[in-house]
Amino acid sequence: MTNDILGIADDAMSWVETAHDATGRRGVAAGYDLRQGWQAPYPETSGYLVPTLLRAARVLDRPALAVRAREIGDWLLELQSADGAFPGGMGVDGPPVVFDVGQIIFGLLAIGDTASEAAAERAGRWLLTQQRADGAWLSHFDFPNTYSSRVSWALAELWRATGDPAILAAVRRSLHWILRQVRPDGWIDGMAFSASHTPWTHTIGYALRGLSRCADLLADDLAEQARAAADRCARRLAELDSPLYPLLPGEIGLGFEPLADYACLTGDAQMVTIWWDLHRREGDAVLAKRCEQVLARLAELQVRQPLEPAAVGALPGSFPLTGGFEPLAFPNWAAKFLADAAMNVVSAR
Repeated sequence: MTNDILGIADDAMSWVETAHDATGRRGVAAGYDLRQGWQAPYPETSGYLVPTLLRAARVLDRPALAVRAREIGDWLLELQSADGAFPGGMGVDGPPVVFDVGQIIFGLLAIGDTASEAAAERAGRWLLTQQRADGAWLSHFDFPNTYSSRVSWALAELWRATGDPAILAAVRRSLHWILRQVRPDGWIDGMAFSASHTPWTHTIGYALRGLSRCADLLADDLAEQARAAADRCARRLAELDSPLYPLLPGEIGLGFEPLADYACLTGDAQMVTIWWDLHRREGDAVLAKRCEQVLARLAELQVRQPLEPAAVGALPGSFPLTGGFEPLAFPNWAAKFLADAAMNVVSAR
């Protein structure tokens, strides 16, 4: 069983290598689109792929993945502007985006050499200038959102590395703001890109994982409130009646209302990690079983047949393939979160 699960991560990482090669090893292609081919390199997701590549190099005994992680890190250093920010969106010419800069910090800290750590600190300083006074972070649509708890998580990691009290204060301001968005039924407002968007399970996964990891790193009363909020929302999601079971509906709205007849597979992979972490802390066998079922279903949907060679090992954006999240495409972040989920389940056995 362990080998089967690690095979999921192994195949996903092989596809990430292909996506890295597609750019001439100048960042990882954002994905492969069946209509348009390889997409431009994506600094944000290339950044948070670095820790996954480094971990996979160890877990899968594939040291070449660590070489690629270093190459991605060097490429990111070339992209950093004087103020500490990085280009946002796909390609290298977009204006900086708060969320994207936060995700790149994960990669720089994972590499861990002097230049990368200094770059991470500069990026963190830029993020401090972008936080609203009430603690919220703005999305690329200028929407104060809770999925940017992953930005707060990145800063919490940076605080652990630097001990800078200003960084810790920013994390705490963010958590205070997010906790004010929690409704009595456990729903957390602001988990979408804008007020006019419905949250995907992908951005819901961002919000919950960011809260949980901030709790792990801060380990105080505020952190426990953040963990409780994430855990309650995660349990409510596990209780949803979904025709896609064991997968979740790709879009979920206020009051935990299912709003889509397709699955956002990235979000399902993220929920495996979230539910598995909750299972480990509380010994919940039902959640453990759900995680195994979701992983098995994702393994079935991971591309195996070389009908489109560029997609072998990848995970589609949606199921069915024409669903509303990255339709007819294979985003690199889907492969990342699938590999993370598989390695998390195996490491905790």
